[in-house]
Amino acid sequence: MEFRVKDLFQIETLKQAFVVSGKQGMHNPIRGVTIIEAPDIAEWISGGELLLSSLYPLQSYDDCEQQAFMAQLSEKNVSALVIKTGRFVHDIPSGIIEASDRYHIPVIQIPKQVPYREIMYPVMESLFNSQVVKLKYFKEVHDRFIALTLANKGSDNMIASLTKLIGNPVTLYDRNFGTIAATDPRLAAFVVLEQEENDDNVGIDTEFSCFRQRVNYPDWNGSTAHQLVIPVETVNHIKVHLVIHETCKQVEALDFIAIENAATSLSLELIKQYAVAEVEMKFKDDLIDDLLHAKFESLQSVYQRANVIGWNLSKAHIVVLFRLQSPDHGRINDAERYGLHNPNQRMLYELIQQRLPEGIIRSRSDQLVVLWSADSEQGDKTACIRSIKEAVRDIQQIFCKRVQQIEVQVGIGSAAADLLELPRSYKEAQDALHLGTMMNGRSAIAAFSDLGIYRLLCQIEDAGELAKFIPPSLHKLLAYKQPNRNDLIKTLQTFLQHHQNAAKTAEELFCHYKTVTYRMERIKEITGMDMDDPDEMLSVQVGLKILVLLEDKPLAPHIAIG
Repeated sequence: MEFRVKDLFQIETLKQAFVVSGKQGMHNPIRGVTIIEAPDIAEWISGGELLLSSLYPLQSYDDCEQQAFMAQLSEKNVSALVIKTGRFVHDIPSGIIEASDRYHIPVIQIPKQVPYREIMYPVMESLFNSQVVKLKYFKEVHDRFIALTLANKGSDNMIASLTKLIGNPVTLYDRNFGTIAATDPRLAAFVVLEQEENDDNVGIDTEFSCFRQRVNYPDWNGSTAHQLVIPVETVNHIKVHLVIHETCKQVEALDFIAIENAATSLSLELIKQYAVAEVEMKFKDDLIDDLLHAKFESLQSVYQRANVIGWNLSKAHIVVLFRLQSPDHGRINDAERYGLHNPNQRMLYELIQQRLPEGIIRSRSDQLVVLWSADSEQGDKTACIRSIKEAVRDIQQIFCKRVQQIEVQVGIGSAAADLLELPRSYKEAQDALHLGTMMNGRSAIAAFSDLGIYRLLCQIEDAGELAKFIPPSLHKLLAYKQPNRNDLIKTLQTFLQHHQNAAKTAEELFCHYKTVTYRMERIKEITGMDMDDPDEMLSVQVGLKILVLLEDKPLAPHIAIG
């Protein structure tokens, strides 16, 4: 219900006035009225005013100065210029006319006998009445949304009420534009065609930033329309998007009273949900920690705690660990990197949650711990692990498409038939995550069942005891203090992996066949290894795998490999 330039002609004294130029600005809103009889008036106006003038202070202006004056008025968002002719000027200068068309500032001519007060008083009365209407509407809308908030009606009822007030469908999205609630599901999915930041067509100042965009709706017969997008941010930078679909009419200034009240109520609703979620998350995290470390008095107490939050722990579960690894690991502090405060980790959390709507997920430091329900009808454990790997690979691929240069590493334990076996599955997932990354690279997805002999070696946690299984011949190679020692160790590993085939070893190492044969001869000279003795070769292979396990464990100086 804005009072606009076109509405001036409803005033009795202005019915004989006529628009000289700038007709494109007839819908400019009027928020005030003032008389200009000084050339520096532009410095004293705040915007949206209707200016009344006899052009007395501009009599000496040339064409360029007149256009510059109009440019100043445009910068101040002046609504229109009403000029009284016949007293100081008989004709409106061409510079003003030309500039008014350029800046869309209507120039309205009135005769000299019309007093300014007969324009000012009706305009001020209309503006006052408009403000009264706005205040009444604000109170009505404010009371409505406060009642919804106090009654815990939720976001669905809030956007439904907003739709009735503004006459346009409304959708509430999360920060990734996933639908939270919609009054017309056909409009939930859209494709942005064009976006206009800082849209000036809204016509009202608002504490919420907003922008308008033109979109296509695939589920609405491919139709196009404009949207008004209002980002709403609350505690902990949680953001949602309140979207008004302008399918029925364009959003008007008065509608923003309802929109702002709805946005404020939605913000309060988010704060409440966040507080409840924090308490619930702490309860869930404590329960998962107790399960993974077997810290509970009885199974009955665990089942009672799980029942409170709707978890079914009677099924078999497999512990799956996710870890994010970035190239700049170590450059940012733990508070920024770890937990769901990290936007990347939160995104990964949400991707897992989408795949497992009822999944049990725990954020711990730089990891996400998932208790993945094992299909009880799927007796084949190998098939169950394979199914988890496929799901995990899908999650990994989606994440890596959205976030560049951050790797997702995954370790998968074996099935825990009951709660007492969960600590064992958790330890296996940790070993799979650690070894899988070391053996298969930074994007490894490794299951404990794939580790082979490493499963046996992982059970020996004491580094000193584990090092005792390294055969003497391999110790000699480790003690070889020459620059090419690491090349010899790598050649030996590859040679044994390829069943002592020198040609395949050379192919994998990208070196000449004779280089491999020379290195193997040198290894025999240093270590005295008998390559034809299968028992010795088995012990050397085991020793090399132990070296992989010991890479990040402190060793005695005489067995250090670095």
